[in-house]
Amino acid sequence: MQKTPLTEQLLGALVGRNHELCAEPVQALSRYYLLDWLGSAIGGMGTPTGKAFLDYGGSLAAGSAQVLGLAEGRSTETAALINGALSHIVEMDDVERVSIIHPAAVIIPAALAAADEVGASGEQLLAAIAAGYEVAIRIGGAVGPTHYYHFHNTSTCGVFGAAMAAGWIYQLTEQQLVWALGSAGTQAAGLWEFNTEGAQSKPLHTGRAAANGVLAAQLARGGISGARRILEGDRGFFAGMASDGHPTRVVERLDGPLKIADVSIKPHASCRHTHAPVDAALRLREQLLSDPDSGGAGALQRVDVTVYEAAQVLCDKADPQSVADAKFSLQYCVSTALLRGKLGLEQFSSSSLAAEDVRRLMSRVTVVVDELHQARYPDCWSATVTVVTDAGRQLTLEVANPKGDPENPLIQSELEQKFRQLVEYGVGAEMAADRAELLIQWVASLGGDRSVDSDQLQGLRPVPGRN
Repeated sequence: MQKTPLTEQLLGALVGRNHELCAEPVQALSRYYLLDWLGSAIGGMGTPTGKAFLDYGGSLAAGSAQVLGLAEGRSTETAALINGALSHIVEMDDVERVSIIHPAAVIIPAALAAADEVGASGEQLLAAIAAGYEVAIRIGGAVGPTHYYHFHNTSTCGVFGAAMAAGWIYQLTEQQLVWALGSAGTQAAGLWEFNTEGAQSKPLHTGRAAANGVLAAQLARGGISGARRILEGDRGFFAGMASDGHPTRVVERLDGPLKIADVSIKPHASCRHTHAPVDAALRLREQLLSDPDSGGAGALQRVDVTVYEAAQVLCDKADPQSVADAKFSLQYCVSTALLRGKLGLEQFSSSSLAAEDVRRLMSRVTVVVDELHQARYPDCWSATVTVVTDAGRQLTLEVANPKGDPENPLIQSELEQKFRQLVEYGVGAEMAADRAELLIQWVASLGGDRSVDSDQLQGLRPVPGRN
């Protein structure tokens, strides 16, 4: 007799935890990550890439789902696509370490668009977010390193979470949810080659995964079946795309703590793999500045960065040629942190990338894999940075849990400050002053049987003239 399909086991357990998903501790976590997502999405509006996605969305037919930056709504699928893309542009959206997924950028746009379509309550939206995180993170945590080498987990595994979130909003039956995940899995895609070439496809991964998840849930609602064994089948997701994965991990400890509690927030505007080295660089900078004989970060002879293999593969970029490329360059991120003392959105511009002192220091940065950091990964994204001054002084610092990890979290006030900065970046200081606090209050008020009322998101316009 065949075992119960993995999707049926997973969904049965989640449906059985409905009360927990609607309880205040989990709803509070969903609000926390929703606010972080919203800031990232609004920040993305202020970029050329974001404006290109908005132009595309603006060319499509009107509908009932709110799209950030557009005066009128669009179809549910289009809203998920554009909002999903916007939220992954400035590289400040959340990330879960074991699955290596940015869950918010895929799951929240799908949940919010579906909620707009059917007039869902705040409680339903927040529960759908947590349910989507659970599905995406569990699948992402089971796929293995070979999958991540070729495929962007946020997209390939995130589409399952998007289908779950939208399906939860639509109040699908368990059978329909199984079908939705089946149709989601057959659409799973997202290749890393863009990163090799410094191309701009990354936000398309999140946008398309969010939209595909919505589509999968809508088809299931209409009676279109999907593969029940989409994960473990002989011609399913793991067999085709994750040969060294462990499918049964998807359903391990289904009664354990919900995965949404394990997600990290990003304080720096770069790939999360750079954050431990950046945190180390910022603290080393303070040590250098406190020593009048060191010469500061401008008098460094060498900078050695030791990391785990995935960080080196994705982020060992000695000569980034674009702002998008710089976000994946350990050389650029560490050099900028040492020289500027921060790594925010303003540090990712053409002029910042071309700065002579940054370029000079980048040429002195080496990136190597260390056995200690490799052994800890993916549970811990640690790094060690060593700097050697022109005078021969050597300083070394290890960071195991960069700022934003659950072990070293951003508190609510820090998250709100990050949100304000992102809103200002995306829509300008004048509009941010008028809207940021209202949006913080809107997210804080979500819950219970009150409608989501996403009209609060209308009227936001991208800041003009940024390049």
